Amino acid sequence: MSLKRIFISLTITVLLLAGAGAAENEELPEPWFPVGEKLTYQIYWGIFPVAESRVTSAWIDEDDRTLLAIRITTKSYALLDTIYPVDDFIESVVDPETFLPLRFVRRLSEGRYRLNEITTFNHDEHIAHWKHLTKNETKDFAIEDDTRDLLSFMFFMRSRKLEPNRTYQYRLMADEKLYDLYVNTKDYVKLNISKFGVTRCLYIEPEAKFQGFFVRVGQLQVWDSDDKRCLCVKAVAKAPVIGSIKLLLYKVEGPGDDSWVKHELPNRSP
Repeated sequence: MSLKRIFISLTITVLLLAGAGAAENEELPEPWFPVGEKLTYQIYWGIFPVAESRVTSAWIDEDDRTLLAIRITTKSYALLDTIYPVDDFIESVVDPETFLPLRFVRRLSEGRYRLNEITTFNHDEHIAHWKHLTKNETKDFAIEDDTRDLLSFMFFMRSRKLEPNRTYQYRLMADEKLYDLYVNTKDYVKLNISKFGVTRCLYIEPEAKFQGFFVRVGQLQVWDSDDKRCLCVKAVAKAPVIGSIKLLLYKVEGPGDDSWVKHELPNRSP
């Protein structure tokens, strides 16, 4: 089990079931989340904060269209930089009418590992085109009517009301293939999230069957806020040798419910 697997898992967990653009267009459908929100998470290895992830959304103008860009960046702190520097960028550009992805980009730098790839989607022909930008490798693969990449899927899931003690099954694109994802919901719990206060959350244990997404992590636990924002407020990945990696919501900025916006957690160990 490597730190790379842990960071890939937690990078995606930032958005799980949660959980400078163009001017607003009143003709576009209003999403179920506030476009322009900025969510900041701190990642802990044991009791030490080792990295920070930021999740953003923005309207962009591209080819005379107004599209939605969802982005997540993860950067390691100085403590981790000496042994395993992390500098990741992931982006999904989405058609706001259908909320289906048009383009999915991953630029990962984790220790000695490097990845620079782009996937473009042709939903009319049910084909996706993948390209490794540094190795110049390409691949076409079949997709389904509602195929989404990791980021667009996670934001899509924020529109779904999950009930406790259920198992939900979904299909999504990862590693140039389609895979099954199982979302096992447990019960509601109350978490005291420092300055955010006591928050009612749905406890979730997701499972997936593909490389680089919860695989080999051992156990993944997620807590999503039980409100209209459906924010991932905490996630824990447990694995042999590495131990526990914890992700905590640190800051909420931008438009949206005032009970979340502009509150900030203290920068200290949980």
